[in-house]
Amino acid sequence: MLDSAVLLWIAAVVLGVIVWRRSFSAFRGALEAAGTQLLIVIPRVFLALLAAGFIGKLLPAETIGHMIGFESGWSGILIASAFGALMPSGPMVAFPIIVVLRLAGAGVPQVTAFLTAWAVFAWHRVLIYEVAMMGYRFAAIRMISSLVLPIVSGAIAIVLCLLTGMR
Repeated sequence: MLDSAVLLWIAAVVLGVIVWRRSFSAFRGALEAAGTQLLIVIPRVFLALLAAGFIGKLLPAETIGHMIGFESGWSGILIASAFGALMPSGPMVAFPIIVVLRLAGAGVPQVTAFLTAWAVFAWHRVLIYEVAMMGYRFAAIRMISSLVLPIVSGAIAIVLCLLTGMR
């Protein structure tokens, strides 16, 4: 996780220097926009991490390990896929919950299926955007044609975990 943060900081600094050299007023505008976004994002991240911490205390680790641990195999992948598809949240809530699940004993293939299902089938986004803009028929065809994606991603994760020794 530290590697990705360092990479993002390097990219931000390099891009900032490029913008600053072209136009200081554009650089100042970018800093103001970043500050505004920071004020919006920080409270959300704090609340999401707090909620994830509470969820972590409510979920018994032995239950998580049994239901969606690495040893749960295909049934765990199916359970994780169902919960991922039903979770109505954005990334600021979903990823802290995923971290809590992982720390509570969820397996990598199951978390992979959970995350894939959350990304592909989030019903709140389907209703708000997809159905509204593309119509019910398109949304239904897209959803049906995507049903296997969480299972396939979980299966690929099983193979990669077995090759790398990760659980």
